[in-house]
Amino acid sequence: MAIKQHYDNFLAKYYSWMFGEFDLKVRENIDLFKEFKLTPCLSGRALDLGCGSGFQSIALATLGFKVLSIDLSSVLVTELRERSVNCDIQVAQDDIINFPRYLQCERVEIVVCMGDTLTHLETFDKVVDLLEKVYQSLENSGSFILTFRDYGEELNGVNRFIPVQSDENRILTCFLEYQSGHINVYDIIYTKTEMGWKMTASSYKKLRIGVDWVKEKLQKLGFHLSYCELRKGLTTLVAVKQSWKQG
Repeated sequence: MAIKQHYDNFLAKYYSWMFGEFDLKVRENIDLFKEFKLTPCLSGRALDLGCGSGFQSIALATLGFKVLSIDLSSVLVTELRERSVNCDIQVAQDDIINFPRYLQCERVEIVVCMGDTLTHLETFDKVVDLLEKVYQSLENSGSFILTFRDYGEELNGVNRFIPVQSDENRILTCFLEYQSGHINVYDIIYTKTEMGWKMTASSYKKLRIGVDWVKEKLQKLGFHLSYCELRKGLTTLVAVKQSWKQG
């Protein structure tokens, strides 16, 4: 199933729930951005690619940024609009690769592409295209915060079953099937009903993007990598557009 259909028809309605308490996730991102000293210093404009329901967008707005948030899922875009009525956030439903059309030739101070958004792109060429557009759209000394899962090393056997979230009424797990260049992700939800537990499932593809490959592409563009660590299962990169290189 295509990624948009998977989210709109299946995963989006569980998206915020599977991450836990919404306000806590926003607070975690505020603390993360503060750790990286990301507060408005230049234009104050920020771009959130693959914004989901708004964990990063609302955190950036809380810190004083004027945020443009983009996601392909109509369900998640609607949820973010409802959650951000008092925030300086513009929300657009579109493929993240099309973000430049919403900037109206203005550059931004901060770009974030977090969660596992990068692996949702269809091809490696599209990843390179996105990274190039991010570089071109950043102000000099602007920062790009990127997180993604490194699927380079295969999990085997029962380790391919990943528990995601559960409560007394729902259980969400996923199963990974490794292919050359991508993985098939099967999301499985068990819902408690009067008749017992009901299972529904849906699948989509993710790219198998390696950390070294991403770092090489960023540095080739002219980014300086100021941070690269594994945090809560996600590779977290902070890349700064060097002021001496014209973009």
